[in-house]
Amino acid sequence: MDQEQYTVAELMTNSSFRAWVNQHDEQARTHWEQWLAAHPEHQEDVNTAFTLLSILKENENGPSPADMAEMQERFDHALGQRLRVLMYRWTAAAASLLLLISTGLYFMNKRSTISTGIAMTKEVKLPDGSKVLLNANTTLQYKGHDVWIEGEAYFSGEHHDLKVHTDGMEVTVLGTAFNIYNRKQHIEVLLESGKVHVNGAGWAATAGSADMTPGEMIRLDAGSKKMERISPGSFISWKSGRLVFKNTPLYKVAAVLEENYGFHVQWKSTTLQMERFSGSCPLDNTDILLAAIRSVYNDRLSVQANHTIVFE
Repeated sequence: MDQEQYTVAELMTNSSFRAWVNQHDEQARTHWEQWLAAHPEHQEDVNTAFTLLSILKENENGPSPADMAEMQERFDHALGQRLRVLMYRWTAAAASLLLLISTGLYFMNKRSTISTGIAMTKEVKLPDGSKVLLNANTTLQYKGHDVWIEGEAYFSGEHHDLKVHTDGMEVTVLGTAFNIYNRKQHIEVLLESGKVHVNGAGWAATAGSADMTPGEMIRLDAGSKKMERISPGSFISWKSGRLVFKNTPLYKVAAVLEENYGFHVQWKSTTLQMERFSGSCPLDNTDILLAAIRSVYNDRLSVQANHTIVFE
């Protein structure tokens, strides 16, 4: 990695970090997840920088980088050479303060944003009193009765005409408990109780619509762009604090390890991807899960440097 220490301001001005947050760049995501795995003490700073950049991304009328550069140049000229030396000693603190002030001035009426980092869950309460449990590596934005999700979240409580948006689906909610998963143009909705209505949107605008009843699960992906009703299995075991897999293909187990825990998975055997695995572990202890997989498949799994898992 390029360095061991970053302030919030340095993270927010780092081109690679911005590519991860604003452009969903996979190479940048891998870079920062590996850095965070090596420096977990900076989780809070990363979460703060991630959240602020997510909010800044929503703004279309705020100051551009060119505007900010011009403002800095004028400010430098006014201060003069002697004060400029003192100002540069306070660059990191001033940058953080400027961004916080900018956020307050420009985004008072924008969406509120809440994010979780790697291997982190969080329960939040929406203005209508309903609760949302966010899984790891998830971003939730809300404004009024509209919610936007990237990642995975479980909704419960009394929802009053709530509408949940993803890049490929809209879910209209009427007093219910449900789980929604949205990553990499793959969406899954599981209804536990109540009623929801789902519509194709964005990249899946032609997918149609469906009403769901309790116990049903609908899947939508970019390949078919069609809604498919599937068996829920142990899909939402995570909200109870455990990872549970029942006859699950290893490539799906690997996807959870990558998306929620920041691992980078490499496959030397494509046939192993379709092998089935059953097992469970506490949400905060993947070592148990990795040991179980290694035992079942005769040590064909190894954990290497930089948070990398190799399936032989």
